[in-house]
Amino acid sequence: TLAGKFMDAVLGANASSIQRFIIGEEDYEKFISAENIEKFYGGEFIYIHSMDTEKLLSQITPLTENAILTMDRSAIKFTYVIDMLVTGILLVVSLVLIAVAFVVLRFTISFTLSEEFREIGVMKTIGIRNLKIRGLYLTKYVALAVIGAMIGLVFSFPFGNMLMEISSKSIIIGSQNTIFVNIICVMFVIGIILLFCFNCTSKVKKMTPIDAVRNGQSGERFRKRSVMRLEKSRLSDVSFLALNDIASSPKRFGIIALTFVLCLLCLLILSSTVSTMKSGTLINAFHLAECDIVINVNTKDFFTKEGHENLENFLEEMEEKFKQDGMPSRWMQEVMLKLPVSHGDNMVNMFTQQGSGTTADMYTYMEGTPPQSAKEVALTRISADKLKANIGDTITIKTIDGDKKYIITAIYQSLYNMGEGLQFHEDETINYIQAIGITYTQIQFTDNPDDKEIERRIEKIKERYPEFKGIKTCSEYLASLLGVTDTLDAIKNMVAIFTIILAAMITVLMERSFIAKEKGEIALMKAFGMHNAKIYTYHILRFVFVGIIATIIAELLALPFTHLFIDPIFKMMGLELAVDYVMNPFEM
Repeated sequence: TLAGKFMDAVLGANASSIQRFIIGEEDYEKFISAENIEKFYGGEFIYIHSMDTEKLLSQITPLTENAILTMDRSAIKFTYVIDMLVTGILLVVSLVLIAVAFVVLRFTISFTLSEEFREIGVMKTIGIRNLKIRGLYLTKYVALAVIGAMIGLVFSFPFGNMLMEISSKSIIIGSQNTIFVNIICVMFVIGIILLFCFNCTSKVKKMTPIDAVRNGQSGERFRKRSVMRLEKSRLSDVSFLALNDIASSPKRFGIIALTFVLCLLCLLILSSTVSTMKSGTLINAFHLAECDIVINVNTKDFFTKEGHENLENFLEEMEEKFKQDGMPSRWMQEVMLKLPVSHGDNMVNMFTQQGSGTTADMYTYMEGTPPQSAKEVALTRISADKLKANIGDTITIKTIDGDKKYIITAIYQSLYNMGEGLQFHEDETINYIQAIGITYTQIQFTDNPDDKEIERRIEKIKERYPEFKGIKTCSEYLASLLGVTDTLDAIKNMVAIFTIILAAMITVLMERSFIAKEKGEIALMKAFGMHNAKIYTYHILRFVFVGIIATIIAELLALPFTHLFIDPIFKMMGLELAVDYVMNPFEM
Protein backbone atom coordinates (compact mmCIF):
# COMPACT_ATOMS: atom_id res chain seq x y z
CA THR A 1 0.00 0.00 0.00
CA LEU A 2 1.41 3.37 -1.04
CA ALA A 3 1.56 5.53 2.09
CA GLY A 4 2.82 8.70 0.46
CA LYS A 5 5.66 10.41 -1.37
CA PHE A 6 8.98 11.80 -0.22
CA MET A 7 11.53 14.22 -1.70
CA ASP A 8 14.68 12.51 -2.96
CA ALA A 9 17.61 14.80 -3.75
CA VAL A 10 19.73 12.06 -5.38
CA LEU A 11 17.13 10.23 -7.49
CA GLY A 12 14.16 12.61 -7.48
CA ALA A 13 14.74 14.35 -10.83
CA ASN A 14 12.46 13.70 -13.80
CA ALA A 15 15.57 12.80 -15.80
CA SER A 16 16.47 10.00 -13.39
CA SER A 17 15.55 6.52 -14.62
CA ILE A 18 15.91 4.99 -11.13
CA GLN A 19 13.20 5.22 -8.48
CA ARG A 20 13.68 4.66 -4.76
CA PHE A 21 11.03 3.19 -2.44
CA ILE A 22 11.08 3.09 1.34
CA ILE A 23 9.57 -0.02 2.95
CA GLY A 24 9.31 -1.20 6.54
CA GLU A 25 12.01 -3.43 8.03
CA GLU A 26 9.59 -6.30 8.61
CA ASP A 27 8.40 -6.27 4.99
CA TYR A 28 12.00 -6.07 3.82
CA GLU A 29 12.99 -9.18 5.78
CA LYS A 30 10.03 -11.09 4.32
CA PHE A 31 10.96 -9.95 0.84
CA ILE A 32 14.58 -11.12 0.86
CA SER A 33 13.75 -14.41 2.62
CA ALA A 34 10.96 -15.47 0.23
CA GLU A 35 11.46 -18.91 -1.30
CA ASN A 36 10.85 -17.72 -4.87
CA ILE A 37 13.79 -15.31 -4.68
CA GLU A 38 16.43 -17.22 -6.65
CA LYS A 39 19.07 -14.56 -6.25
CA PHE A 40 18.85 -11.40 -4.19
CA TYR A 41 20.22 -8.33 -5.91
CA GLY A 42 21.21 -5.83 -3.28
CA GLY A 43 23.57 -2.97 -2.65
CA GLU A 44 23.98 0.33 -0.93
CA PHE A 45 24.51 4.00 -1.57
CA ILE A 46 27.98 5.18 -0.60
CA TYR A 47 28.43 8.94 -0.16
CA ILE A 48 32.06 10.13 -0.31
CA HIS A 49 33.41 13.58 0.64
CA SER A 50 36.52 14.61 -1.30
CA MET A 51 38.55 17.74 -2.04
CA ASP A 52 39.46 16.43 -5.52
CA THR A 53 36.35 14.82 -7.01
CA GLU A 54 37.78 14.36 -10.50
CA LYS A 55 40.80 12.42 -9.22
CA LEU A 56 38.60 10.39 -6.88
CA LEU A 57 36.23 9.33 -9.70
CA SER A 58 39.15 8.07 -11.81
CA GLN A 59 40.56 6.10 -8.87
CA ILE A 60 37.32 4.37 -7.84
CA THR A 61 36.23 3.42 -11.40
CA PRO A 62 37.54 -0.20 -11.07
CA LEU A 63 35.58 -0.52 -7.80
CA THR A 64 32.30 0.59 -9.38
CA GLU A 65 32.02 -1.86 -12.30
CA ASN A 66 28.68 -3.18 -11.01
CA ALA A 67 27.42 0.16 -9.70
CA ILE A 68 24.06 1.35 -11.02
CA LEU A 69 25.30 4.93 -10.94
CA THR A 70 28.45 6.84 -10.08
CA MET A 71 28.05 10.60 -10.01
CA ASP A 72 29.58 13.62 -8.36
CA ARG A 73 27.54 16.42 -6.79
CA SER A 74 27.49 18.55 -9.97
CA ALA A 75 26.22 15.60 -12.03
CA ILE A 76 23.41 15.01 -9.54
CA LYS A 77 22.44 18.69 -9.76
CA PHE A 78 22.55 18.44 -13.54
CA THR A 79 19.88 15.70 -13.53
CA TYR A 80 17.46 18.46 -12.46
CA VAL A 81 18.03 20.48 -15.64
CA ILE A 82 14.55 19.67 -17.01
CA ASP A 83 12.95 20.63 -13.69
CA MET A 84 15.00 23.82 -13.65
CA LEU A 85 13.79 24.58 -17.18
CA VAL A 86 10.37 25.32 -15.69
CA THR A 87 11.84 27.51 -12.97
CA GLY A 88 14.02 29.30 -15.54
CA ILE A 89 11.04 30.03 -17.76
CA LEU A 90 9.12 31.40 -14.76
CA LEU A 91 12.09 33.65 -13.99
CA VAL A 92 12.24 34.93 -17.58
CA VAL A 93 8.48 35.58 -17.54
CA SER A 94 8.86 37.45 -14.23
CA LEU A 95 11.64 39.64 -15.65
CA VAL A 96 9.52 40.45 -18.71
CA LEU A 97 6.59 41.36 -16.45
CA ILE A 98 8.87 43.66 -14.42
CA ALA A 99 10.09 45.32 -17.62
CA VAL A 100 6.49 45.82 -18.75
CA ALA A 101 5.60 47.19 -15.31
CA PHE A 102 8.26 49.89 -15.69
CA VAL A 103 6.90 50.77 -19.13
CA VAL A 104 3.43 51.11 -17.58
CA LEU A 105 4.95 53.28 -14.82
CA ARG A 106 6.56 55.53 -17.42
CA PHE A 107 3.20 55.94 -19.16
CA THR A 108 1.55 56.76 -15.85
CA ILE A 109 4.11 59.45 -14.92
CA SER A 110 3.97 61.02 -18.39
CA PHE A 111 0.16 61.04 -18.22
CA THR A 112 0.24 62.65 -14.75
CA LEU A 113 2.66 65.37 -15.84
CA SER A 114 0.65 66.13 -18.99
CA GLU A 115 -2.54 66.49 -16.91
CA GLU A 116 -0.90 68.75 -14.30
CA PHE A 117 1.00 71.12 -16.60
CA ARG A 118 -0.99 74.08 -15.23
CA GLU A 119 -0.07 73.36 -11.60
CA ILE A 120 3.59 72.91 -12.60
CA GLY A 121 3.51 76.20 -14.54
CA VAL A 122 2.03 78.04 -11.54
CA MET A 123 4.66 76.59 -9.18
CA LYS A 124 7.42 77.74 -11.53
CA THR A 125 5.81 81.19 -11.76
CA ILE A 126 6.00 81.70 -7.99
CA GLY A 127 9.66 80.60 -7.98
CA ILE A 128 9.60 76.94 -6.89
CA ARG A 129 12.67 75.21 -8.31
CA ASN A 130 12.59 72.13 -10.57
CA LEU A 131 14.14 69.84 -7.93
CA LYS A 132 11.48 70.73 -5.37
CA ILE A 133 8.68 70.18 -7.88
CA ARG A 134 10.15 66.79 -8.78
CA GLY A 135 10.48 66.08 -5.05
CA LEU A 136 6.72 66.56 -4.63
CA TYR A 137 6.08 63.85 -7.20
CA LEU A 138 8.76 61.58 -5.73
CA THR A 139 7.12 61.86 -2.29
CA LYS A 140 3.88 60.60 -3.81
CA TYR A 141 5.67 57.77 -5.65
CA VAL A 142 7.54 56.78 -2.46
CA ALA A 143 4.20 56.35 -0.72
CA LEU A 144 2.73 54.42 -3.65
CA ALA A 145 5.87 52.25 -4.00
CA VAL A 146 5.91 51.39 -0.27
CA ILE A 147 2.17 50.55 -0.24
CA GLY A 148 2.53 48.43 -3.38
CA ALA A 149 5.68 46.72 -2.08
CA MET A 150 4.03 45.87 1.25
CA ILE A 151 1.02 44.38 -0.52
CA GLY A 152 3.40 42.48 -2.80
CA LEU A 153 5.40 41.21 0.20
CA VAL A 154 2.26 39.86 1.89
CA PHE A 155 1.05 38.12 -1.27
CA SER A 156 4.54 36.86 -2.21
CA PHE A 157 4.41 33.96 0.25
CA PRO A 158 1.17 32.25 -0.91
CA PHE A 159 1.92 33.17 -4.54
CA GLY A 160 5.47 31.81 -4.22
CA ASN A 161 4.14 28.55 -2.81
CA MET A 162 1.70 28.32 -5.71
CA LEU A 163 4.52 28.87 -8.23
CA MET A 164 6.61 26.16 -6.55
CA GLU A 165 3.68 23.78 -6.86
CA ILE A 166 3.43 24.64 -10.55
CA SER A 167 7.16 24.65 -11.31
CA SER A 168 8.20 21.32 -9.82
CA LYS A 169 7.30 18.77 -7.19
CA SER A 170 10.79 17.25 -7.15
CA ILE A 171 13.14 20.20 -6.59
CA ILE A 172 14.27 20.51 -2.99
CA ILE A 173 14.73 24.14 -1.96
CA GLY A 174 15.72 25.32 1.48
CA SER A 175 13.30 27.71 3.21
CA GLN A 176 15.81 29.50 5.46
CA ASN A 177 15.58 33.31 5.71
CA THR A 178 12.85 33.62 3.06
CA ILE A 179 11.31 36.61 4.89
CA PHE A 180 14.69 38.36 5.09
CA VAL A 181 15.37 37.73 1.37
CA ASN A 182 11.89 38.98 0.41
CA ILE A 183 12.33 42.17 2.49
CA ILE A 184 15.69 42.89 0.79
CA CYS A 185 14.04 42.35 -2.62
CA VAL A 186 11.23 44.76 -1.65
CA MET A 187 13.72 47.46 -0.59
CA PHE A 188 15.70 46.95 -3.80
CA VAL A 189 12.56 47.27 -5.94
CA ILE A 190 11.48 50.45 -4.08
CA GLY A 191 14.93 51.97 -4.71
CA ILE A 192 14.83 51.09 -8.43
CA ILE A 193 11.31 52.54 -8.74
CA LEU A 194 12.38 55.84 -7.14
CA LEU A 195 15.42 56.17 -9.43
CA PHE A 196 13.22 55.40 -12.43
CA CYS A 197 10.57 57.89 -11.32
CA PHE A 198 13.18 60.59 -10.74
CA ASN A 199 14.45 60.07 -14.28
CA CYS A 200 10.91 60.15 -15.73
CA THR A 201 10.13 63.48 -13.99
CA SER A 202 12.98 65.18 -15.87
CA LYS A 203 10.26 66.46 -18.21
CA VAL A 204 9.45 69.03 -15.49
CA LYS A 205 12.66 70.93 -16.40
CA LYS A 206 11.38 71.54 -19.94
CA MET A 207 8.04 72.98 -18.82
CA THR A 208 7.75 76.78 -18.62
CA PRO A 209 5.15 79.06 -17.01
CA ILE A 210 3.93 80.13 -20.45
CA ASP A 211 3.05 76.47 -21.23
CA ALA A 212 0.24 76.73 -18.68
CA VAL A 213 -1.23 79.59 -20.68
CA ARG A 214 -0.82 77.73 -23.96
CA ASN A 215 -2.63 74.63 -22.69
CA GLY A 216 0.57 72.64 -22.20
CA GLN A 217 2.06 73.44 -25.63
CA SER A 218 5.17 75.48 -26.36
CA GLY A 219 3.66 76.73 -29.61
CA GLU A 220 6.83 75.88 -31.53
CA ARG A 221 7.70 72.92 -33.71
CA PHE A 222 10.85 72.61 -35.81
CA ARG A 223 10.03 69.49 -37.86
CA LYS A 224 7.21 68.30 -40.08
CA ARG A 225 4.46 66.61 -38.11
CA SER A 226 3.12 64.65 -41.06
CA VAL A 227 5.20 61.91 -42.71
CA MET A 228 2.51 60.68 -45.12
CA ARG A 229 0.69 62.76 -47.78
CA LEU A 230 -3.10 62.67 -47.73
CA GLU A 231 -3.39 63.66 -51.40
CA LYS A 232 -1.39 60.57 -52.44
CA SER A 233 -3.15 58.15 -50.13
CA ARG A 234 -5.94 55.76 -51.07
CA LEU A 235 -6.79 55.07 -47.44
CA SER A 236 -9.95 56.31 -45.72
CA ASP A 237 -9.54 59.49 -43.71
CA VAL A 238 -9.48 57.77 -40.27
CA SER A 239 -7.10 55.04 -41.47
CA PHE A 240 -4.79 57.70 -42.91
CA LEU A 241 -4.84 59.69 -39.67
CA ALA A 242 -4.10 56.57 -37.57
CA LEU A 243 -1.18 55.38 -39.75
CA ASN A 244 0.21 58.91 -40.07
CA ASP A 245 0.24 59.31 -36.28
CA ILE A 246 2.18 56.03 -35.91
CA ALA A 247 4.66 57.02 -38.63
CA SER A 248 5.07 60.55 -37.22
CA SER A 249 5.63 59.42 -33.60
CA PRO A 250 7.69 56.20 -33.88
CA LYS A 251 9.12 56.51 -30.37
CA ARG A 252 5.75 56.84 -28.66
CA PHE A 253 4.06 54.00 -30.55
CA GLY A 254 7.29 51.97 -30.73
CA ILE A 255 7.29 51.63 -26.93
CA ILE A 256 3.73 50.27 -27.05
CA ALA A 257 4.68 47.85 -29.85
CA LEU A 258 7.79 46.71 -27.94
CA THR A 259 5.71 45.98 -24.85
CA PHE A 260 3.23 43.93 -26.86
CA VAL A 261 6.10 42.09 -28.60
CA LEU A 262 7.72 41.15 -25.27
CA CYS A 263 4.42 39.81 -23.87
CA LEU A 264 3.66 37.88 -27.06
CA LEU A 265 7.17 36.43 -27.34
CA CYS A 266 6.91 34.87 -23.87
CA LEU A 267 3.64 33.28 -24.90
CA LEU A 268 4.81 32.12 -28.33
CA ILE A 269 8.07 30.63 -27.01
CA LEU A 270 6.09 28.63 -24.46
CA SER A 271 3.55 27.64 -27.12
CA SER A 272 6.17 26.26 -29.53
CA THR A 273 8.06 24.50 -26.71
CA VAL A 274 4.96 22.78 -25.33
CA SER A 275 3.68 21.91 -28.83
CA THR A 276 7.03 20.28 -29.62
CA MET A 277 7.02 18.30 -26.38
CA LYS A 278 3.49 17.07 -27.11
CA SER A 279 4.02 16.32 -30.81
CA GLY A 280 6.15 13.17 -30.67
CA THR A 281 8.82 14.67 -32.95
CA LEU A 282 11.44 14.27 -30.17
CA ILE A 283 11.41 10.46 -30.61
CA ASN A 284 14.77 10.62 -32.43
CA ALA A 285 16.18 12.84 -29.70
CA PHE A 286 15.74 9.92 -27.26
CA HIS A 287 17.41 7.60 -29.82
CA LEU A 288 14.29 5.49 -30.17
CA ALA A 289 12.68 4.08 -33.32
CA GLU A 290 9.49 5.78 -34.49
CA CYS A 291 6.28 4.14 -33.26
CA ASP A 292 2.53 4.70 -32.92
CA ILE A 293 1.85 3.51 -29.35
CA VAL A 294 3.73 2.13 -26.33
CA ILE A 295 2.65 -0.35 -23.67
CA ASN A 296 4.03 -1.49 -20.31
CA VAL A 297 4.51 -5.28 -20.27
CA ASN A 298 5.61 -7.70 -17.56
CA THR A 299 9.39 -7.93 -17.97
CA LYS A 300 10.33 -10.54 -15.33
CA ASP A 301 11.17 -13.21 -17.93
CA PHE A 302 13.62 -10.93 -19.74
CA PHE A 303 16.15 -10.29 -16.93
CA THR A 304 17.63 -13.78 -17.17
CA LYS A 305 20.45 -15.52 -19.00
CA GLU A 306 18.01 -16.39 -21.82
CA GLY A 307 16.32 -13.00 -21.58
CA HIS A 308 17.32 -11.81 -25.06
CA GLU A 309 15.85 -14.92 -26.69
CA ASN A 310 12.72 -14.77 -24.49
CA LEU A 311 12.19 -11.11 -25.46
CA GLU A 312 12.49 -11.79 -29.21
CA ASN A 313 10.06 -14.72 -28.95
CA PHE A 314 7.58 -12.55 -27.02
CA LEU A 315 7.73 -9.77 -29.63
CA GLU A 316 7.20 -12.23 -32.52
CA GLU A 317 4.32 -13.90 -30.69
CA MET A 318 2.56 -10.57 -30.04
CA GLU A 319 3.04 -9.48 -33.66
CA GLU A 320 1.24 -12.63 -34.79
CA LYS A 321 -1.60 -12.14 -32.27
CA PHE A 322 -2.12 -8.53 -33.31
CA LYS A 323 -2.10 -9.55 -36.97
CA GLN A 324 -4.92 -12.01 -36.30
CA ASP A 325 -6.82 -9.19 -34.52
CA GLY A 326 -6.60 -7.05 -37.64
CA MET A 327 -3.80 -4.84 -36.32
CA PRO A 328 -0.64 -5.67 -38.34
CA SER A 329 2.28 -4.28 -36.39
CA ARG A 330 5.95 -4.34 -35.53
CA TRP A 331 6.91 -4.74 -31.87
CA MET A 332 10.15 -3.21 -30.55
CA GLN A 333 11.85 -3.14 -27.16
CA GLU A 334 14.93 -1.39 -25.75
CA VAL A 335 16.89 -3.03 -22.90
CA MET A 336 19.26 -0.95 -20.75
CA LEU A 337 22.50 -2.22 -19.20
CA LYS A 338 25.27 -0.55 -17.15
CA LEU A 339 28.62 -1.96 -18.30
CA PRO A 340 32.29 -0.94 -17.87
CA VAL A 341 33.61 0.42 -21.18
CA SER A 342 37.30 1.19 -21.74
CA HIS A 343 39.48 2.74 -24.43
CA GLY A 344 43.18 2.89 -23.66
CA ASP A 345 43.61 4.19 -20.12
CA ASN A 346 40.09 5.63 -20.00
CA MET A 347 37.31 3.61 -18.39
CA VAL A 348 33.66 4.56 -17.85
CA ASN A 349 30.75 2.66 -16.33
CA MET A 350 28.33 3.45 -19.14
CA PHE A 351 24.61 3.12 -19.83
CA THR A 352 24.19 0.92 -22.90
CA GLN A 353 21.12 -0.18 -24.83
CA GLN A 354 20.10 -2.88 -27.29
CA GLY A 355 16.95 -2.94 -29.38
CA SER A 356 14.96 -6.07 -30.16
CA GLY A 357 12.59 -6.02 -33.12
CA THR A 358 14.50 -3.04 -34.50
CA THR A 359 17.33 -2.64 -36.98
CA ALA A 360 20.24 -0.24 -36.59
CA ASP A 361 19.10 1.87 -39.56
CA MET A 362 15.81 2.76 -37.79
CA TYR A 363 17.67 5.21 -35.54
CA THR A 364 19.08 8.67 -36.30
CA TYR A 365 22.85 9.24 -36.32
CA MET A 366 24.90 12.42 -36.48
CA GLU A 367 28.11 10.99 -37.93
CA GLY A 368 29.30 7.70 -39.43
CA THR A 369 27.22 4.70 -40.48
CA PRO A 370 24.84 2.52 -38.40
CA PRO A 371 26.37 -0.63 -36.85
CA GLN A 372 26.09 -3.43 -39.45
CA SER A 373 27.39 -6.42 -37.47
CA ALA A 374 27.42 -7.75 -33.92
CA LYS A 375 30.90 -6.37 -33.23
CA GLU A 376 30.04 -2.77 -34.10
CA VAL A 377 28.54 -0.12 -31.80
CA ALA A 378 27.45 3.52 -31.84
CA LEU A 379 28.19 6.07 -29.06
CA THR A 380 26.87 9.45 -28.05
CA ARG A 381 29.27 12.38 -28.32
CA ILE A 382 29.38 12.76 -24.53
CA SER A 383 30.33 9.08 -24.08
CA ALA A 384 32.93 9.23 -26.84
CA ASP A 385 34.52 12.30 -25.23
CA LYS A 386 34.69 10.56 -21.86
CA LEU A 387 36.51 7.62 -23.47
CA LYS A 388 38.59 9.95 -25.70
CA ALA A 389 37.49 7.76 -28.60
CA ASN A 390 36.08 8.41 -32.07
CA ILE A 391 34.64 6.61 -35.10
CA GLY A 392 36.94 3.77 -36.17
CA ASP A 393 38.44 3.21 -32.70
CA THR A 394 38.18 -0.12 -30.89
CA ILE A 395 36.75 -0.19 -27.36
CA THR A 396 36.53 -2.98 -24.76
CA ILE A 397 33.29 -3.75 -22.89
CA LYS A 398 33.42 -5.89 -19.77
CA THR A 399 30.43 -8.27 -19.51
CA ILE A 400 29.50 -11.14 -17.25
CA ASP A 401 30.74 -13.48 -19.99
CA GLY A 402 34.14 -11.79 -20.32
CA ASP A 403 35.71 -8.84 -22.13
CA LYS A 404 34.55 -8.12 -25.70
CA LYS A 405 35.99 -5.75 -28.30
CA TYR A 406 33.83 -3.53 -30.54
CA ILE A 407 34.46 -0.99 -33.31
CA ILE A 408 32.78 2.45 -33.12
CA THR A 409 30.98 3.13 -36.42
CA ALA A 410 28.66 6.06 -35.58
CA ILE A 411 27.97 8.99 -33.24
CA TYR A 412 24.40 9.78 -32.14
CA GLN A 413 22.63 12.11 -29.71
CA SER A 414 20.23 11.19 -26.92
CA LEU A 415 18.26 12.79 -24.12
CA TYR A 416 18.45 9.56 -22.12
CA ASN A 417 20.81 9.48 -19.14
CA MET A 418 21.90 13.10 -19.62
CA GLY A 419 23.34 12.41 -23.07
CA GLU A 420 25.42 9.34 -22.17
CA GLY A 421 24.88 6.12 -24.10
CA LEU A 422 26.12 3.24 -26.24
CA GLN A 423 24.05 1.23 -28.72
CA PHE A 424 24.70 -2.43 -29.50
CA HIS A 425 23.78 -4.06 -32.82
CA GLU A 426 20.54 -6.04 -32.59
CA ASP A 427 22.36 -9.33 -33.39
CA GLU A 428 24.89 -9.07 -30.57
CA THR A 429 24.46 -11.74 -27.87
CA ILE A 430 24.30 -10.20 -24.42
CA ASN A 431 23.45 -11.85 -21.12
CA TYR A 432 20.39 -9.91 -19.92
CA ILE A 433 20.96 -10.97 -16.34
CA GLN A 434 23.04 -7.74 -16.30
CA ALA A 435 20.09 -5.61 -17.45
CA ILE A 436 19.11 -2.75 -15.15
CA GLY A 437 16.03 -1.50 -16.98
CA ILE A 438 13.73 -1.73 -19.93
CA THR A 439 11.70 0.88 -21.80
CA TYR A 440 8.02 0.66 -22.66
CA THR A 441 7.38 -1.73 -25.53
CA GLN A 442 6.97 0.22 -28.77
CA ILE A 443 4.38 -0.76 -31.38
CA GLN A 444 4.47 0.49 -34.96
CA PHE A 445 1.36 -0.31 -37.01
CA THR A 446 2.46 -1.34 -40.51
CA ASP A 447 -0.81 -0.41 -42.27
CA ASN A 448 -0.39 3.35 -41.51
CA PRO A 449 -3.65 4.05 -39.60
CA ASP A 450 -4.75 7.63 -38.92
CA ASP A 451 -5.02 9.14 -35.42
CA LYS A 452 -8.67 8.17 -34.97
CA GLU A 453 -7.94 4.57 -35.91
CA ILE A 454 -5.00 4.48 -33.48
CA GLU A 455 -7.28 5.69 -30.67
CA ARG A 456 -9.80 3.00 -31.59
CA ARG A 457 -7.08 0.33 -31.52
CA ILE A 458 -5.88 1.50 -28.10
CA GLU A 459 -9.39 0.90 -26.72
CA LYS A 460 -9.46 -2.50 -28.43
CA ILE A 461 -6.10 -3.48 -26.89
CA LYS A 462 -7.32 -2.45 -23.42
CA GLU A 463 -10.33 -4.75 -23.81
CA ARG A 464 -8.53 -7.77 -25.32
CA TYR A 465 -5.29 -7.54 -23.32
CA PRO A 466 -6.08 -6.28 -19.79
CA GLU A 467 -2.62 -7.44 -18.62
CA PHE A 468 -1.01 -4.61 -20.61
CA LYS A 469 -0.75 -1.42 -18.56
CA GLY A 470 0.05 2.19 -19.35
CA ILE A 471 -0.98 2.21 -23.00
CA LYS A 472 -0.05 5.57 -24.52
CA THR A 473 0.45 7.18 -27.89
CA CYS A 474 4.04 7.95 -28.87
CA SER A 475 3.58 11.68 -28.19
CA GLU A 476 2.08 10.99 -24.73
CA TYR A 477 4.99 8.69 -23.92
CA LEU A 478 7.60 11.29 -24.88
CA ALA A 479 5.76 13.96 -22.86
CA SER A 480 5.91 11.65 -19.81
CA LEU A 481 9.66 11.07 -20.36
CA LEU A 482 10.28 14.82 -20.31
CA GLY A 483 8.14 15.09 -17.17
CA VAL A 484 7.42 18.83 -17.32
CA THR A 485 5.11 19.14 -20.32
CA ASP A 486 1.90 19.55 -18.29
CA THR A 487 3.62 22.03 -15.96
CA LEU A 488 4.81 24.14 -18.90
CA ASP A 489 1.29 24.01 -20.33
CA ALA A 490 -0.09 25.38 -17.04
CA ILE A 491 2.54 28.15 -17.04
CA LYS A 492 1.66 28.98 -20.65
CA ASN A 493 -2.01 29.47 -19.68
CA MET A 494 -0.98 31.63 -16.73
CA VAL A 495 1.23 33.79 -18.98
CA ALA A 496 -1.67 34.12 -21.44
CA ILE A 497 -3.85 35.62 -18.69
CA PHE A 498 -1.07 38.02 -17.64
CA THR A 499 -0.54 39.03 -21.27
CA ILE A 500 -4.21 39.96 -21.72
CA ILE A 501 -4.28 41.94 -18.46
CA LEU A 502 -1.06 43.82 -19.28
CA ALA A 503 -2.16 44.58 -22.83
CA ALA A 504 -5.43 46.00 -21.51
CA MET A 505 -3.65 48.10 -18.86
CA ILE A 506 -1.16 49.54 -21.33
CA THR A 507 -3.87 50.30 -23.87
CA VAL A 508 -6.04 52.11 -21.31
CA LEU A 509 -3.12 54.14 -19.91
CA MET A 510 -1.83 55.14 -23.33
CA GLU A 511 -5.26 56.05 -24.70
CA ARG A 512 -6.01 58.21 -21.65
CA SER A 513 -2.67 60.00 -22.08
CA PHE A 514 -3.40 60.50 -25.81
CA ILE A 515 -6.79 62.04 -25.06
CA ALA A 516 -5.25 64.35 -22.45
CA LYS A 517 -2.57 65.52 -24.89
CA GLU A 518 -4.84 65.77 -27.93
CA LYS A 519 -7.77 67.77 -26.59
CA GLY A 520 -7.01 70.55 -29.05
CA GLU A 521 -6.89 68.18 -32.05
CA ILE A 522 -10.10 66.44 -30.98
CA ALA A 523 -11.86 69.79 -30.59
CA LEU A 524 -10.66 70.85 -34.05
CA MET A 525 -11.99 67.64 -35.59
CA LYS A 526 -15.37 68.27 -34.05
CA ALA A 527 -15.29 71.87 -35.31
CA PHE A 528 -14.80 70.52 -38.85
CA GLY A 529 -17.92 68.36 -38.36
CA MET A 530 -16.27 64.99 -37.71
CA HIS A 531 -18.67 62.76 -35.75
CA ASN A 532 -17.76 61.03 -32.48
CA ALA A 533 -17.92 57.60 -34.17
CA LYS A 534 -15.14 58.57 -36.61
CA ILE A 535 -12.99 59.97 -33.80
CA TYR A 536 -13.51 56.72 -31.86
CA THR A 537 -12.51 54.71 -34.95
CA TYR A 538 -9.44 56.87 -35.52
CA HIS A 539 -8.21 56.28 -31.94
CA ILE A 540 -9.04 52.57 -32.05
CA LEU A 541 -7.26 52.04 -35.37
CA ARG A 542 -3.99 53.36 -33.96
CA PHE A 543 -3.93 50.50 -31.45
CA VAL A 544 -5.19 48.01 -34.04
CA PHE A 545 -2.32 48.89 -36.39
CA VAL A 546 0.24 48.83 -33.57
CA GLY A 547 -1.16 45.46 -32.43
CA ILE A 548 -0.89 44.04 -35.96
CA ILE A 549 2.71 45.30 -36.30
CA ALA A 550 3.62 43.86 -32.88
CA THR A 551 1.99 40.52 -33.71
CA ILE A 552 3.84 40.20 -37.03
CA ILE A 553 7.18 41.03 -35.38
CA ALA A 554 6.52 38.56 -32.52
CA GLU A 555 5.51 35.79 -34.97
CA LEU A 556 8.70 36.35 -37.01
CA LEU A 557 10.90 36.36 -33.90
CA ALA A 558 9.15 33.45 -32.14
CA LEU A 559 11.15 30.62 -33.73
CA PRO A 560 14.59 32.32 -33.54
CA PHE A 561 14.01 33.28 -29.90
CA THR A 562 12.77 29.76 -29.07
CA HIS A 563 16.03 28.39 -30.48
CA LEU A 564 17.96 31.06 -28.55
CA PHE A 565 16.42 30.34 -25.13
CA ILE A 566 15.34 26.66 -25.26
CA ASP A 567 18.06 25.02 -27.40
CA PRO A 568 20.77 25.52 -24.74
CA ILE A 569 18.66 23.51 -22.28
CA PHE A 570 18.42 20.57 -24.68
CA LYS A 571 22.13 20.89 -25.55
CA MET A 572 23.05 20.62 -21.88
CA MET A 573 21.14 17.33 -21.83
CA GLY A 574 23.05 15.85 -24.77
CA LEU A 575 21.50 17.20 -27.99
CA GLU A 576 23.94 18.75 -30.45
CA LEU A 577 21.60 19.44 -33.36
CA ALA A 578 18.97 22.18 -33.11
CA VAL A 579 15.50 21.00 -32.17
CA ASP A 580 12.94 21.04 -34.97
CA TYR A 581 10.21 22.94 -33.14
CA VAL A 582 6.57 22.35 -33.96
CA MET A 583 4.35 25.40 -34.34
CA ASN A 584 0.64 25.16 -33.59
CA PRO A 585 -0.82 27.72 -36.05
CA PHE A 586 -4.27 27.81 -34.46
CA GLU A 587 -2.89 28.36 -30.96
CA MET A 588 -0.37 30.95 -32.14
